[in-house]
Amino acid sequence: MKRFLAVILGLVCMAAALTACGESPDDTKEKTDDSATVAEAATEQSTVVGDELRDKVKTLIDENLVGHGYKGAAYIVYRGEEVYSGGAGKANKKENIDNSADVVYHIASITKQFTAAAILKLCEQGKMSLDDTLSKYYPDYTIGGDITIHNLLSMQSGIPDYLRSYDEDGNEVESTTQAAIEGVEETNSMEDNCTALRGWILSQELLFEQGDRFSYCNSNYFLLGEIIEKVSNESYFDYLRTNFFEPLGMTTAGFMENYDNPKATVALGYHNTSGAELLNYKGAAFGCGDMMASPKDMYKWTTALHSGKVLGDEMYHKMITAHAKGDEGYSGYGYGLMIADTGVMPYYFHTGSLPCFYSAVAYIPQIDYYVAVMSNYNSEGIMNVTRDITEIFMKETGLVPALG
Repeated sequence: MKRFLAVILGLVCMAAALTACGESPDDTKEKTDDSATVAEAATEQSTVVGDELRDKVKTLIDENLVGHGYKGAAYIVYRGEEVYSGGAGKANKKENIDNSADVVYHIASITKQFTAAAILKLCEQGKMSLDDTLSKYYPDYTIGGDITIHNLLSMQSGIPDYLRSYDEDGNEVESTTQAAIEGVEETNSMEDNCTALRGWILSQELLFEQGDRFSYCNSNYFLLGEIIEKVSNESYFDYLRTNFFEPLGMTTAGFMENYDNPKATVALGYHNTSGAELLNYKGAAFGCGDMMASPKDMYKWTTALHSGKVLGDEMYHKMITAHAKGDEGYSGYGYGLMIADTGVMPYYFHTGSLPCFYSAVAYIPQIDYYVAVMSNYNSEGIMNVTRDITEIFMKETGLVPALG
């Protein structure tokens, strides 16, 4: 995952370089000192993306990413103009279908931002509150009944993650195993697996008191998915479809449990070498990682979310606020979004992984820059080449010195 994160960090750094088209190195050096100035400079450009820069981005990605074995799709859009749309390897080997930005991939934990947005939308409608406690929705839950919706969204609940292992002090340990969840089976129905997962989650001792610290946790978002159903009186799937997918024209978006779009090309997973196998079971990634979408459809969602078409100002700002310090690779965690900084301005992103699938989507609102990388082949080992792409790109544009 950490190597995969290098892809998103490296490609996002290109956003700053895009603002340098047609400007001398001396001009741009001064503008990198302040994000508002950089954003203003980007807005004032008469030519957004020239063919020369577009070709250069393609060459850099082809030579330094695809050339090192990457299989999947990448999609980059700057100020509404497509900068790069391409893929490498096969989405379906048997049918000889290539990977591309139109293909549907499992986006795994990127699902969390949809769950978070659904909760915030219900709060806007006055149907629930961020201060609501788990005891309101699970009356028999006594271990952590005072945990709030805010605690769940910001990964500060203290509830153990059903996909992680911990030491005696409640700290995550590096492990290729996962918690054994009795009753979660590959042949089970979604309902049976969700029942088993819920029972496990609500029976575990807390790792720490709610609000004490950050600990990334899929269990939090599993519960939030169920709470959406309790509050809306709709299935989680239907709520996201009617409130997000359909209004935004996300025609490829759906869920691994019941994906049924005959017009979509769905990538098959190849070369599985790691990952929690139970995530492929029905219901085992509910609310926290079971969405599927194409890079192009994720662009529709991302730009809508950050332009006020999904949430009002108050809830949107809660979503992008760093409520807790993040793990390595990002400075903070909002609600379903990781928050980091290019060194020029903050950006918002999330990564995801399932057996065979890796994904990352990032956006910089100040300059309207979007990037998505999705792979159906476990290509984590080649992700470190992205830093090389970024260094070359920075040198070519002259925006900033090469990274040290």
